[in-house]
Amino acid sequence: MLADDVLYKPVSDLSKLVRSRKVSPVELTRACLARIEALDPKLGAFATVTADLALEQARQAEREIAAGKDRGPLHGIPYGAKDLVATKGIRTTWGAKPYESQVFQQDATVVRRLREAGAVLLGKLAMIELAGGLGYSKGDASLTGPAHNPWNLERWTCGSSSGAGAAVAAGLVPFAIGSETWGSILCPSSFCGVSGLRPTFGRVSRQGAMALSWSLDKLGPMARSARDCELVLERIQGRDPDDPYSSDEPPAPPSDPATVRRLKIGWLKLDFNKQGDKSVERAFLAALDELRRAGARVEETKLPELPFESVTGVILSAEVATAFEELERSGAARRMVSPGARLSFIVARAIRGSDFVKAQRIRRVCQESMADFFTRHDVLLYPGEGYTAFPLDKDFNDLAWSDPVGAAGNLCGLPAIAVPCGFGQDGLPVSLTAMTSAFEEDKGISLARFFQEITSWHLKRPPIDRPAAS
Repeated sequence: MLADDVLYKPVSDLSKLVRSRKVSPVELTRACLARIEALDPKLGAFATVTADLALEQARQAEREIAAGKDRGPLHGIPYGAKDLVATKGIRTTWGAKPYESQVFQQDATVVRRLREAGAVLLGKLAMIELAGGLGYSKGDASLTGPAHNPWNLERWTCGSSSGAGAAVAAGLVPFAIGSETWGSILCPSSFCGVSGLRPTFGRVSRQGAMALSWSLDKLGPMARSARDCELVLERIQGRDPDDPYSSDEPPAPPSDPATVRRLKIGWLKLDFNKQGDKSVERAFLAALDELRRAGARVEETKLPELPFESVTGVILSAEVATAFEELERSGAARRMVSPGARLSFIVARAIRGSDFVKAQRIRRVCQESMADFFTRHDVLLYPGEGYTAFPLDKDFNDLAWSDPVGAAGNLCGLPAIAVPCGFGQDGLPVSLTAMTSAFEEDKGISLARFFQEITSWHLKRPPIDRPAAS
């Protein structure tokens, strides 16, 4: 059996081991499955483990590599997919009781593209019910219960890609596919100390993925490094005729950390006196100092003063209620874990058609304003989250938690990448997030890679393998 040290290696390193035949795909897959069996009962990261399929795909990859066939850097590399992307013949529950037996007969495009790249599907990862679309106030709002944070099992991983954050952080999978409508890749990446990439809206096909909000949803990778996120993005991006929202924009050029010293980098000073943990601010400011010492030009800036959060909230509420209106009509919404799920439909009905139209018109103003912002800055830096991971029983309604920069990025469809940059006073991870203009993922990834070359936060491992202190 492979040592745990191997399972914590980034995809880029694992790929070299597999393609040089120093580690076999079957050996790697068996080691991941054994680790899942040992640790997932503590973590609750998986909704479904597909051991037989994984071993079948690993054997195929092994035969192909032995025959000299090379499908690229993901060939023979195991992964997990959030349980809202369809997988042929395998349960896709959307994290919700009304859909606990749901099975599709076709793979989502992202799953198909990863299969064509030779990646090995270990299973479906736990998530907040319906990706949090009907609202929730605690981390247990899921068919499988709360996902436990590997850094502290009494803390949450953040939603809605909750299982993906836990699985990557604990070394159960080398990478995962998550989704974001408003924070669901970046937040679990931050809380769990992993790297997570939210691509530009339309960069990655959502065919076969649960529709939460048609104009906000995005699929993207979570992994152990920024470079790993880029390797996965390269294989899942691109126009898909089955997804009318997918873009035919050409791929961004490869990232290059050497270009960072030439970038115009702005950073946001958030008001941690109003909300957030001051130790998070200290870790973020220390990360900025690291960048400056390494030669990056970093200057304070401000976000345009526009109602990003309220506009995003109106659009999200209206689109979610439309996507799940049958759930309300049938009465199945009563089976949701979150007691407030049914109330969200009442709130959505209070949104008039004119409100939605106005929100879309203001959205255009927001997009133009952010496009102008990125004529003056190549990258925008800000703390991934204002807090470290919440206690499992924490009611989010008790927190002051606004997110204008997250709203701006998702409303305008802009890419961002979060990478670990230190720890808060409670010993839990803190992240640095880099947002860029649309379809310029390379700039954010370049900065994230540059930061990971001059620091070692992304190499830290949670104490999940160490015995508890007596």
